Amino acid sequence: MYYPRALPQRGKLSGLEYEYLEKGEGPPLLYLHACEGLDPDEAVLAKLARHFHVIALAHPGFGMSELPRRFRTIDDVSYFYLDVLDARGLKDLTVVGSSLGAWIALEIATKDCSRISRIVFDNPVGLRLSERRNRDFVDIFMHPPPDWTKLFLAGAPEDDRDWSADPDDVALRAARNRETFTRLAWSPYLHNPALNWRLHRASAPALVLWGDQDKVASRRYAEAYAASLPNAQLAVIAGAGHFAFHDKPDEVAEAVLAFARQPQPAR
Repeated sequence: MYYPRALPQRGKLSGLEYEYLEKGEGPPLLYLHACEGLDPDEAVLAKLARHFHVIALAHPGFGMSELPRRFRTIDDVSYFYLDVLDARGLKDLTVVGSSLGAWIALEIATKDCSRISRIVFDNPVGLRLSERRNRDFVDIFMHPPPDWTKLFLAGAPEDDRDWSADPDDVALRAARNRETFTRLAWSPYLHNPALNWRLHRASAPALVLWGDQDKVASRRYAEAYAASLPNAQLAVIAGAGHFAFHDKPDEVAEAVLAFARQPQPAR
């Protein structure tokens, strides 16, 4: 499913080195990748770059981006991205986050929406919306990593890749991606309890996408997620799993573009 290649560019901010890619022309779009890392050849990036100037970083700890010891939560990662937005002087920004990336997008939005004009939450996690005894998500960490492909993609077989046959660089990136995901998202599991009290601050118009074959989170969760935000709508991507950006890149890119073209009321 995923081949963790090197990203074409490297940057440094506040002493932290990171990998990133930048492509396309048009209004700025920040893409926040999912838990398996950022593939520079992901089809959805190329499709978005036809209409936007796409900026996508490997999150701290993913790929070969550095992870400082002080970064222990997704909340910490969001402050790094706020520094990125400030350093680049980005404004009137479209933010697209997929799964884990959607969680980061929400953390950013609850802190400062002044640079963001719209947000797309693609099969998001990050919120605890069910009653205490009910699960919001399948427990990914109860499954061995080779089974994750079946959870994330619609109709995908088990990932039987022999990582020992891949170059050391590829295996290292894959290991760092999963190690960092586990470190940042395991406890509390796939959410930040404090976010529920900050949602009124995420005032930018939002689109929540949900793949109707998602095995990680249900439609009920996606509906509750959209309803919990001040200005959000829900759209369903038919035939897509939790990684809708991978299963249906055309449909996800078209949904982002259509949403970006909608007239938005002044905030």
